[in-house]
This record gives sequence, C-alpha cells and structure tokens, in this order.
Amino acid sequence: MIVGLTGGIASGKSTVSKFFKELGLEILDADELVKEVSQRKDTIDKIAEVFGRGILDGEGKIIREKLREKAFENRELLKKLNGIIHPQVIEIFVEKKKETPKESIIIFDIPLLYEAEMENLCDKIIVVYVKRELQTKRVMERDNNSRELAEKIIEAQMDLEEKVKRADIVINNNSTLEDLKNQVNVVYCNLQKIKM
Repeated sequence: MIVGLTGGIASGKSTVSKFFKELGLEILDADELVKEVSQRKDTIDKIAEVFGRGILDGEGKIIREKLREKAFENRELLKKLNGIIHPQVIEIFVEKKKETPKESIIIFDIPLLYEAEMENLCDKIIVVYVKRELQTKRVMERDNNSRELAEKIIEAQMDLEEKVKRADIVINNNSTLEDLKNQVNVVYCNLQKIKM
C-alpha cells in the first residue's frame, strides 16, 4: 500500500514522517530526492540557464538559499524550476510504486503531492494540518525568513484547507509533540488493519 503524506510548509510533515519511520515504515522522501536530482550536473546546468550563474558557488554547486529566494520572488521562474526537477522525481516514485509488494506499507513523503498531480500514485493520502498563523510563524523561525517571504512561500503552495478536503486522513498539528505522536500511532494501527 502506498500512503501519500503531504501538508504545507512547516506543517510538521517531516516530524510525522520521522514518527512513521520509528514505527518501522519505509519512507520515500521527495525533498531528499529533489536534493539528489538537483545535484546532477545536467540538472544544475539547466537550472543555471534559467536563473543565471549567480546562484552557483565557486564549485559550480547550487546555493539553495539564493535559488529559493529567486524562485519565490517570481512565479514564472518557480514554474520553470519545477518543470526541470519534478519530472525526474516523479519518475523515481513511479518506479518505486511498480516494485512495491501489495502487502507492504510505504510512505511517499511529498510536500507538493497535489500540486505535482501525484495523488494517483497513492492508495491513501494523509494531510498534516496546521493553522495559517502558526504555519507562518514556523516558516519565519525555522528558515529565518521575513514574514513577507514566509507568506509568499505559503501562497505558492495549494491552500492547506483544500488539501484537507481531498485527504483520506488528516493529522492535526496545532497542539503538542506528544499529541502529534499519538495521532501518528493511531493512524499507523489503522493502516495496518486496512492492509490485512
């Protein structure tokens, strides 16, 4: 069974993913794959063509902060960046789905699951939900962003309320870490029952 795990930026999705991993589930993490794909020489060349060589360091590697800032300042550039990276990442997920036995549970941790139209790869979808103000605060604190940049990043993603409407399962992350862990444990037990 393929379980899609998504949410907005700073919704706590990575923490939920970590809890599932501690429970013994295999996680395929889109963010890790994006990093991997964006370090390939041909990908770096394509990105530098769009964004200019100013986003590269002395060794020809991408400076992620510079790329991020430019991408979120300009929707067109963000679209082009996604057009370079998403197809390569989607291919990896498609291959993984093909080789996954029905009796296994694998978590596809994909922040932009709906935006990248990857929901059809999943048998069930979990959305991690957080209130907007708390989300903005977390983006500012975590990445040391201004409120303006934090809001632009959140705006670039599908509205979290919309993701919740499409979800099979919603994990609410507006409380404590302990509460979050308890919710993950309940979801894990329910997934095990569905699998049988």
